Amino acid sequence: MQKAVFPIQSHADITKAINFMHTNYNQAINDGKPLVVRIDQKQEDRSKAQNRLYWLWMSQWAKHQGADKDSEHLYFKKCFLSRIYDRDEVGQYKKTFAAVKFLKDEKHPMYQQVADGLIELISTTDASVDQFTEYLNDIHAFCLKHGCYLNMPDDLMYAWEMKR
Repeated sequence: MQKAVFPIQSHADITKAINFMHTNYNQAINDGKPLVVRIDQKQEDRSKAQNRLYWLWMSQWAKHQGADKDSEHLYFKKCFLSRIYDRDEVGQYKKTFAAVKFLKDEKHPMYQQVADGLIELISTTDASVDQFTEYLNDIHAFCLKHGCYLNMPDDLMYAWEMKR
């Protein structure tokens, strides 16, 4: 039997969950593996649901590109997350971005090495729920534009829709 997750937002969702349990109860008992039901509240913590969705999408996009998810992670941080952090003045990023831009404008020989190092240091954990939602939206739109539809498991749908 497949695992099922039922986000409950209405009475109709409760009915779906109950119907699933009714449908699968006898098979589960006959298999000697009774159903286990866990009730929990939606987590607003970016570090859990959004992070799981993010790495799922990194794997899907990397497979589409024939690359590895870590290099795609760096690519997306450079393209999208750095813009969000710069705009929102997250931590010391704005000052650091300005210093790297200065190196670029001066055609400094260390520019590329410093810029690449900065992308490595940018952390997704510094993003708020809203910022990370925007980041996920940017990634989803980019991948769709480039021919890759990113799958959305039901149990992670709310992670993408946070504060949309």
